[in-house]
Amino acid sequence: MVQREDYRRREQAFVKHYVLDHYLQKLALKIGHYRPNTTLNYIDGFSGPWQHATEELRDTSPHVALTQLCAAREVLRARPIELHVRGMFVERDREAFALLERLLGEQFASVECEAYNGEFETHIREACRFAEGGPQPFAFVFIDPTGWTGYGLKAITPLLRVRRSEVLINFMTKDITRFVDDGESVALQSFIDLFGDATYREAWRGLADLDREDRIVEVYCERVLKAGDFAYCAPTVVLNPRHDRTCYHLVYATRSLHGLIAFRDTEREATPEQREARAEAKQRERLSKGGQFEMFAAPVMETSYMAELQQRYHGKARAAVASKLSEGGEVDFDVLVAAALQYPMTCLGDVKDWLNGWRDEGGLEFLGLSPGERALAVQKKHRLRARGRRSS
Repeated sequence: MVQREDYRRREQAFVKHYVLDHYLQKLALKIGHYRPNTTLNYIDGFSGPWQHATEELRDTSPHVALTQLCAAREVLRARPIELHVRGMFVERDREAFALLERLLGEQFASVECEAYNGEFETHIREACRFAEGGPQPFAFVFIDPTGWTGYGLKAITPLLRVRRSEVLINFMTKDITRFVDDGESVALQSFIDLFGDATYREAWRGLADLDREDRIVEVYCERVLKAGDFAYCAPTVVLNPRHDRTCYHLVYATRSLHGLIAFRDTEREATPEQREARAEAKQRERLSKGGQFEMFAAPVMETSYMAELQQRYHGKARAAVASKLSEGGEVDFDVLVAAALQYPMTCLGDVKDWLNGWRDEGGLEFLGLSPGERALAVQKKHRLRARGRRSS
């Protein structure tokens, strides 16, 4: 498990690794139970390690991922269920690559690994081969660059199209939103590569602030969804540790509704961790400037920004659900869940709470539940129908 104390002054990396750590745990255990003898092929396109604070490199993505996958493998073996774990890592920096090879050789010798010193885009063919290796292969692709180059959409599309796979991409929002509209910039071609063609800017023309930021991320998600023929692609927000603004988004793509639900559950678990990490980072900054002891604990002094963001996205998610219901007729519960979970900071429990509340108000009817079923569930052919006027 990732430890917050290992990420001082890198709190945004802590949140990212927390999501990676806890989601891989859910993924490995679920896939192992659902399909014994599965091979989980983990692919890290910008693996580092770099900016590590621990000698064991435990605060780096290769260590985080392989530790969690190996732990899941041992849990499953005790049941007994076999899960094969493999890892492929690409890193262009020679010094970081030397650390990577040392890490893999010394701490993860029991894992079949391939490591490449070079650019991720030049190793897509090897990544596609690796993703489909082993019995009953399932690939999880982690793309975690330091900028917005090196993973052009057309270049990575063959990897995205591996059928049994999921992807998590670090979309560097703070930098992308700053430069993406500069048509004269030397970086113009890199943005065309990132989004796949030159038409990307039209989608957010006239928008500003968070509306513009949200739309930029939505457009990228839409393009990843189409390129990989995924069923769902959704972002989560990672904030600047010391300021009330976005650092980056983690863009997650899957072909499984259960995967999307698990990702949002992981985000829900990460939210209080992110709140506390931000509060501690801000308190350290205040103390470094003022040098005076503070009476209250760091979380007490935290701003309401995360709560305001959650309220914003809950409003959008509720509106999306209400819009589906207003179309008339019966609506599958799965459709409503998918519509709501496209928005950050929204989980399955939120959707159920809203629907239960609307039903209790008399504006909604639940259909398809068997006599022994009391709650809505996905992939159970549960349906809903609006009746009369329903509050939004």
